[in-house]
Amino acid sequence: MSNNQTVSPVPMDAPAAIPNKSTATPDRVLYDFILAWRNLKDQPVQSGITLLVVALAIALFVTVVALNNGVRTGIIAASDPFGMLVVGPKGSSQELVMSTILLQGLPIGNMPYHIYEDLQQDDRVSLAVPLALGDNVGGARIIGTSPDFFQLRPALNKPPTFQLAAGREFNGPFEAVLGSKAAVGLGLNLGDQFVPAHGVETGLESDTHHVPHTIVGILQPTHSPFDSAVLTSIESVWAVHDEHAEADEHAEVDEQAEADEHAEDETADHREITAVLVRPTGFIETNQLWREFRLGSEAQAAFPGQELGRLFDLLNQGQQVLTVVGYLAAAMATLTVLLAIYSATDRRRQMIAVMRSLGANRTSIFRMVMFEALLIAALGAFVGRLLGYGAAYGLAANLTQQSSIPIPITYEMALEPWLWAIALAVGFVAGLIPALMAYRVNIVENL
Repeated sequence: MSNNQTVSPVPMDAPAAIPNKSTATPDRVLYDFILAWRNLKDQPVQSGITLLVVALAIALFVTVVALNNGVRTGIIAASDPFGMLVVGPKGSSQELVMSTILLQGLPIGNMPYHIYEDLQQDDRVSLAVPLALGDNVGGARIIGTSPDFFQLRPALNKPPTFQLAAGREFNGPFEAVLGSKAAVGLGLNLGDQFVPAHGVETGLESDTHHVPHTIVGILQPTHSPFDSAVLTSIESVWAVHDEHAEADEHAEVDEQAEADEHAEDETADHREITAVLVRPTGFIETNQLWREFRLGSEAQAAFPGQELGRLFDLLNQGQQVLTVVGYLAAAMATLTVLLAIYSATDRRRQMIAVMRSLGANRTSIFRMVMFEALLIAALGAFVGRLLGYGAAYGLAANLTQQSSIPIPITYEMALEPWLWAIALAVGFVAGLIPALMAYRVNIVENL
């Protein structure tokens, strides 16, 4: 060797020995994989950020699908006992179903009590259950109804949905049955008393009634909004409101005695209710009743399944929008991985040239860079699942807290092929250009 000949320094991180094989043997492929893993470990910050971008894109897909399916499952389960007609005042049929079946939002109004009486006497009706909403206790909605409420069931061959865990059904004025969550949330038990407040939610109205109600029963959990409700007789609701209306004129009258008198002497000609749950005797009778109320002027009839189907359509539209956002996030993740791998490969030109001089062929170099991109994509997919399901569980818990509709989050097996396809596509597309660049590295120019 002449004295004026220069020797390019060998990078400290260059491999000491490389299997000198031109074919892709298992040993050579494993060696390329190990080199790719080491390259990622040598750049923890850049690799971590790139991995996180991929994980967030995958997490968005997981969260959207898992939460949408959970909401759908929760709503279907909550409405299961009410596969019947819902009769209520004229207005939005969807709001009618939401406020009576799912206890969401404010009731759209009231209608005359005689509508319920007419339905009770109609031969086409096998079950009619009145509902009167408008009061609450500690945020738990008070629902005036009849003992027939406890006969509601998903199908005639199934047991009633609302069964007692303790105590008995109400059978007198100012007796109440608590849902399982309402009992825990209010800290009340059998024999305790509470005083209703006006308004379906705490804080909507400040008026407080002065007639105590006694708890005589507590329901078993039903995994529906009615777990957070308080059931009482419809006559009790009327009597409480009559007592409240007359309080200013008869302040000196004993309020409890006055309320009891009203409860015992109800006249239905001026009474109002919020809705009636109707189970017709058959399919033909169902359509007949629906058409009659549609043409009438006092009330309307709605199919819960139909209205919930429209709600699901809105959920699907939202999922489609978020899915598009997810694909955009996946595209951004692809670009991020591409730039990160391209930058790292460009900085390692000299090391790649040394590897080539030590016996590595172009295919091995190409494979190593592709492994880097695919490793980031695969690890990002794994972390993204954890983040996605974690976010879905958190959002579901928050929605359940606000709506009292249990939202189950389950493992979405059908989503797995799509997630892996997206992750591998991100890794392959992002790694292709840097891998081709590494494949074409000139040994002479970079040593």
